[in-house]
Amino acid sequence: MKNLLKKLTALTLAVVAVVSFAGCGMQTATVPNENKVKVSEFKSDAGVQKILKDLLNKKYISEDNANNCVKTNAELIGAKEGYRVDKVEVNGSSFSLEVYQYEDTSSDTAKNVIDSVKKNGTFDLFGRTVSYCYMSDNGKYLLIYPDPKSTTGKEDDSTNAKRKDDVMKVVNSAK
Repeated sequence: MKNLLKKLTALTLAVVAVVSFAGCGMQTATVPNENKVKVSEFKSDAGVQKILKDLLNKKYISEDNANNCVKTNAELIGAKEGYRVDKVEVNGSSFSLEVYQYEDTSSDTAKNVIDSVKKNGTFDLFGRTVSYCYMSDNGKYLLIYPDPKSTTGKEDDSTNAKRKDDVMKVVNSAK
């Protein structure tokens, strides 16, 4: 009976994740209203909410994008809290930026994601590899910044590389 309950719980979580997961490149056609948030309405001046407020204030994300932010199911990657901002545009690139906050990194899920990001800049989720991942210097924040132009090294793409570095500075400034 205990095994059956565990299997049903796992299946339920998987179904919920597939239907409502709004992060790590696994976007669904519609986002549940309860997952839609506005950065301007964040109450906290700390952590991942402060990071997003700072990105908005520095104009690294537009006000329109910040008003259509999505709260992700951060627990699926062992994080405490996470948000996705869609349609971030830099020098011809358009992508979804994601930021996650880790509090307790003792779970196997959190350890595996953090270790993989530190080692490879990627992690696997539901059989897919999530790339362009960066951990903050203090190990509390994960930035997913999938702008392929930010890593080419080409002079034409230097604006993209600088923007990624500037965004990472904001992430690293968070306590």
